[in-house]
Amino acid sequence: MISMAVNENLKTTFIKVNKKKAQAFIKLINAIFKNQQIIDKKKRIMHEGEYILFPLVLGEKNINKLNESIGKEIDFQLILRDGVLNINYKNKSLSETLEKIILPEYYDLIPKSYDVIGHIVIIEFDKINLLINEDLNLLKKKIARAIISVNKKSRTVYEKKSEIKGPYRLRDLELLYGDDFSETIYKENNCNFKLDVKRMYFSPRLVYERTRIASSRITENETIIDMFAGVGPFSIQIAKQHQVKIYAFDLNPYAFEYLKKNIKLNKIEGKIFPYNIDIQNICNDANNLGNSLHNQVDRIIMNLPESSLNFIDIACYLMKTSGGILHIYQFCEKSDPLKIAIENLKTKLKESNWFLETIFECKVVKTYSPKSDLVVIDAAIKQSKT
Repeated sequence: MISMAVNENLKTTFIKVNKKKAQAFIKLINAIFKNQQIIDKKKRIMHEGEYILFPLVLGEKNINKLNESIGKEIDFQLILRDGVLNINYKNKSLSETLEKIILPEYYDLIPKSYDVIGHIVIIEFDKINLLINEDLNLLKKKIARAIISVNKKSRTVYEKKSEIKGPYRLRDLELLYGDDFSETIYKENNCNFKLDVKRMYFSPRLVYERTRIASSRITENETIIDMFAGVGPFSIQIAKQHQVKIYAFDLNPYAFEYLKKNIKLNKIEGKIFPYNIDIQNICNDANNLGNSLHNQVDRIIMNLPESSLNFIDIACYLMKTSGGILHIYQFCEKSDPLKIAIENLKTKLKESNWFLETIFECKVVKTYSPKSDLVVIDAAIKQSKT
C-alpha cells in the first residue's frame, strides 16, 4: 500500500512507471477512472532513466483506487517533484482559466454556459448579481476576459441585462469587454448568417433543430412558410438542400434586411421570398399574397415558442386542406411538457376545424427556465370534414 502527503511543499505528485508498462498504465487509467481527469495536462510528463513520470491530479480517494486497481497489475511509485508547466497546454474550460484569477469563493458564480455568435459572446450572470460589493464589475470583466482567452476567435463580450421583450424579441445588452460592434457573421452547417445581436433575436442553441428539419424528408417543389424567419436560419438551411419555395416572414425590419442579405450571401438550391409584414395580416381579404397562398402550403415552421399557438388559425388558413406538415415550438410547464404541448395544439386546431392527424416527433428541445421546457412537435395536420 502506497500513501503520501500529496500537497507537501506544493510539489507535484507523479506516478513513476517503467517505460515498458507506460502504455498499459494509460489504458488502465482510462478504463478505471473513465471521464475523470487523473493525469495533469498542465504539467509536463518527465523521463527518468527507464521510467516515465506522469504528473497527477490526485486526492486520497484516488490514491487508494490506484493502489487497489492498478497496483495489482503494474508496479509503480508515487513521488514528489517540482512540476514543469506544459507550454503546449491550452485551457479547455472557463473554470480552468479562472482558477488563478478569481478567489475560490467566487468559483460557483462562474456561468456554466454562454452563447458564441461569430466574434461575439453573450453571457448571462445569475448568482453573481446577488453579490453587492464594489468589486462586482471587476469580477465580471475578469470573467469576460477569460472567456475571450478560451474562445480565440471571439473579440467582444456582452452581458444580458434583461429578459426577451417587445414585438422584436430583443434583450438589453451591456458591453463587458472588447469593441462595441454588434454586427457579426455566424457560421452554421455550411451557411453564413450576417446579423446584429442588438437589433434582432438569434439563438445558436437551436443549431440541432435547424439541422434536423433541413435534413428531414422534404419533397421537391414543396411550398413552405417560415412564419417567424428572423435572419433566415431555418429557411436558408432548408433551401440550401432542397428545391423548394419558401415564403419567409418577419415583423422586425432590421431582421428583414439581414434576411435579404443572407439569401444573397448563401448559395441556395431553392427560392426564398422574404417579406417584412405582420403575418396576422395575411388572412385579410385585401391581402393579395394571402389570397395566393390560401390553402396552398405544404409545410409551416412556427418558431415563436412564447406565442406560436396564437397563430394556429393563420397556419390553418395557409395549409392545404388535404393536409400538411407543421413544426411548432412551445414553452410548456415541466410537470408534463410533452402532454401539455400536444393538448395545446389539439385544442387550437379544433378551434379552426382542423385536427392532429399524425405526430412524427414530440420532444423537449432544451430547458428554458426552472419551470418550463422548450418543446417541438412535428406533425401532420388536416382540415376536419364538415
